Amino acid sequence: MVNYRWAVVLFGSMVLAFMACDPTELPEPTDGDPVFRLEGNLDSTAFELAAGVDNYFMFTELSPTNDGNLQSLSRLEELDCSTDCAPGWQFEFSGSIAALDSLLGVGQVPFIQPGTIITDTTYTLNLTANSSHSAGAPALSHEWAFYDGSAAGTSTVEKEIPGPGTYEVELTTITEGDCQSYTRKSFSFNTVQQGCEVSFTVDTTILFDSLIVATYDQGGAPEQLIWQDSIISQPGSIFSFLPPQGTGQFTLCLEGLFPDGCIAASCQTILLQQASVCRNRIDGGIETEINTVVIPGPSSGVVIRYQDEQGNLYSTAAGSQAPSFSFSIESAGPYENNSLGQPTLQLGIRFQCQLYDEAGAPWKTAEATGTIAVAIPD
Repeated sequence: MVNYRWAVVLFGSMVLAFMACDPTELPEPTDGDPVFRLEGNLDSTAFELAAGVDNYFMFTELSPTNDGNLQSLSRLEELDCSTDCAPGWQFEFSGSIAALDSLLGVGQVPFIQPGTIITDTTYTLNLTANSSHSAGAPALSHEWAFYDGSAAGTSTVEKEIPGPGTYEVELTTITEGDCQSYTRKSFSFNTVQQGCEVSFTVDTTILFDSLIVATYDQGGAPEQLIWQDSIISQPGSIFSFLPPQGTGQFTLCLEGLFPDGCIAASCQTILLQQASVCRNRIDGGIETEINTVVIPGPSSGVVIRYQDEQGNLYSTAAGSQAPSFSFSIESAGPYENNSLGQPTLQLGIRFQCQLYDEAGAPWKTAEATGTIAVAIPD
């Protein structure tokens, strides 16, 4: 690790060159005015640090990173200290040569911070038309009608819906022989019962006597059943009906009223002469798919670190920064080479940020102004 001491130099003989070791003498500020300093507040606690005062020094070094970019690290810390050190600050600027050249000028410098995680949930009605004919006649068509007025004519449908809510779907099926059946069903995230739907079974063994006997298929928990729009019955009861004389086919409908206000319906066509019944139902429901997208944070910018007296390290890079927080360079000019011979800049800075502990939990906010040194490429 290469350390570099900064102080105001009046005469060349006052410069201490320390090639690969820490300087052993403190630089004296010129006329009580240190070149490199930092003052501000950590939450509500004020602080003021200066190179050459209370054993603080300014160190800076430019080095390559694993991804082929460059990293310029500036530290305002206590000299030659490994334990029980005074609090110190670090400023790490990262990016390509071109990025650093752009960053280390007057203006705003973005914080390097974790990427933004965006969770997008897609809600889809995945439905299948299920039809049957007691004599085995195949289905010829399925017609869907949806809550928003749209329609479809396939046996299976996928329809994206806006989100949680109640969505009504109707299905009309026509089988060979022009037998038509109908189901109306609602789908909801909040429906406690197993689907807001009703269905019934017609006894085909007694249709030759022109007597229709239908039994509600137990399922869900309707408060009330209504046959043919007017005949009220309770779940579990059997409905018997004598159709008009000479009727070749008859459509029987059942509507169910549920506690949450949902209404469902089912209609079956009964072919009396063939003693057969066609019916349909809607299978499926609402499916959700959660997609997580990570938007990477800035690849070039600044990271601020603070180390307290106990050696705990806090950083801006472990969490996001509020839009009102910023890091700005208010002045920039050339300064001396560091002990590695790397050119440096003297930067006037101002920042406000949120510091996080190493686990990523918010710690304290900091705001400060000051002057630091930053090593730059040749």
